[in-house]
Amino acid sequence: MKLYFDHAQELMEGILVLSEDLGITPVQKEAAEICVDVQKMEGRGLRVTLKGKEAAIIYGGGKARFFRALAILVGWLKDGVKEQSIAENALFETNGAMVDMSRNAVMNVRTVKFMMRKMALMGMNTYMLYTEDTYEVENCPYFGHMRGRYTKGEIREMDAYAQALGIELVPCVQMLGHMPQFLKWRASLPYKDTASVLLVGAEETYRLIDDMLKFISECFTSRRLHMGMDETHDLGTGRWLDQNGYRPRRELYFEHLAKVVEMVKGYGFTPMMWSDMFFRMSAEPGKSYDGGYDVRINLPGDIRKYVPDGVQQVFWDYYHPEEEFYAVNLEKHDQLGDHTIFAGGVWCWSGHTPLYSRSIRHTVPALEACRKKGTKEVLATVWHNGSEACLIMSLAGLAMYADYDYHGCYDEDSVRRCFRFSCNLNYDDFIGMEEIEYPHGNRYFSGCSRALLYNDPLLGLVDKQIEGLDTQQYFRSVSEKIAHAGWGSGEFEPAFDVLRKLCSLLENKADFGIRLKKAYDEKDAMALSALALECDVIQNKLDQLRKSHRAAWMRYHKPFGWEVHDIRYGGLMMRFDTVKEMILQYLAGRIDTIAELEQERLRLDGRGDSDEHFYNDFLWNKYQGYATPGSL
Repeated sequence: MKLYFDHAQELMEGILVLSEDLGITPVQKEAAEICVDVQKMEGRGLRVTLKGKEAAIIYGGGKARFFRALAILVGWLKDGVKEQSIAENALFETNGAMVDMSRNAVMNVRTVKFMMRKMALMGMNTYMLYTEDTYEVENCPYFGHMRGRYTKGEIREMDAYAQALGIELVPCVQMLGHMPQFLKWRASLPYKDTASVLLVGAEETYRLIDDMLKFISECFTSRRLHMGMDETHDLGTGRWLDQNGYRPRRELYFEHLAKVVEMVKGYGFTPMMWSDMFFRMSAEPGKSYDGGYDVRINLPGDIRKYVPDGVQQVFWDYYHPEEEFYAVNLEKHDQLGDHTIFAGGVWCWSGHTPLYSRSIRHTVPALEACRKKGTKEVLATVWHNGSEACLIMSLAGLAMYADYDYHGCYDEDSVRRCFRFSCNLNYDDFIGMEEIEYPHGNRYFSGCSRALLYNDPLLGLVDKQIEGLDTQQYFRSVSEKIAHAGWGSGEFEPAFDVLRKLCSLLENKADFGIRLKKAYDEKDAMALSALALECDVIQNKLDQLRKSHRAAWMRYHKPFGWEVHDIRYGGLMMRFDTVKEMILQYLAGRIDTIAELEQERLRLDGRGDSDEHFYNDFLWNKYQGYATPGSL
């Protein structure tokens, strides 16, 4: 499709970057099928009109508004529309994603660029690289060692690409907590308080932070910096305590915060930070709270004097479906400063597929509260945690954030159009993949894929939790539903293939331990023999899943971190080798019992069977919690 753009010189670099995604070719006027007149306007929004071979785009508030408008126009043309017009006004000044590059899977530059292109076509204008230790720091070779850390050249390349698309690439790091991968090295001892928290007050710590800032300032065009500073629950309880004796956590925290903010500003950055510690440190001792932002927590009246001037607070939460929760906490954030940013989430961190239903259920009330409060900046966090999910699948969730921004409400059909126009794909194919996570049938509970994959076949730590579910029939049915999902989706195809392979495996593996225990208890030799043979089937399917996952990983990420999945898959395959051997020895009379199968199965979460949260605790466990109760 040949398009001519008039008055669009400053946009042409981005148009050329996006032309292949859109299926268009920018040409001179005499060769064009459609002539597009481009104009700027005041405010944040866009206007698109199409009449025959003439089109117009008027936009304001940055390049990303134009690229959303262009995606709409091209979508109309592909649909055969001859005459149409639309006007959209954006609620938020900034709207984008913070993407986790710290939990083993560090996206390669190619994938970051892919995500940014699609986000620009949705009209999103912010991309945060969440890097705990996955970037180079001069004078500290163990910082990000063997973790796939970004080089200066890679970040500069992504930064230039983002600018062409009207996206601000914002550094998002940690300057106090969330540093376990760096602090585990013996060479990191001078910086270490606890397993994940830096040693405040130490000269070495501030030299390290200065080196961080030097790298960041030389790579990013943005003069905004997210400092992290969240979840430092054990601050002052490790080497600080040994060296200095007890001091209240809040005193250490505020002194460190003031020092770091001074350093950040010294490099010309405007700082922002996660706000949860202000709330956690304001909680009454001895009381039980529902997370860091429990609505019963009241900030002290003088809290503002502890917050350095000019530090923007980022209120993060993705756990609550009640609008009032977000409204109350947004109001409380006024005590900490002006212009709070809200950070919700596209749930990619609890298993292999994004939990779209949960994301929608918790995001729409949050964005409603932001709209009513007049919040100007929002983010969707896309965390990794176990690094099983392919994070590009989050784009279907990001379409919800983008579309809400331009329409001021949640409209699923509108989100579908936004996703189709930006990604040229079927939104329902993506949403349908989350069925893998819900064999219990309740999307208010947590996803199960991680638990069912890693559950040990002999120890059966998850078995009691899922007994009574017909998982074989369930996953067989889901496999049929998703058999053709994502075909022809290009860059997404490897991600869809991983999920299909996983679903096929779970047809056999999900309840294998339950069937094994039953056959053993009933001394059913025929069933045990069949289960021994099924071990070969499961091993073969595990290998297929491993290879599919590896192919997707190497396409989307740097290779570092994949070794963890080789260990996990390899361990599972060897466990089924052991299971088969134990069954055969038992059937042959060479052993009298299989000790693991003699043991009673208990619920994973320790709750009673009638508890309403029967399946909810799948959310909080990772590989270790399902693979073994032993020390790993």
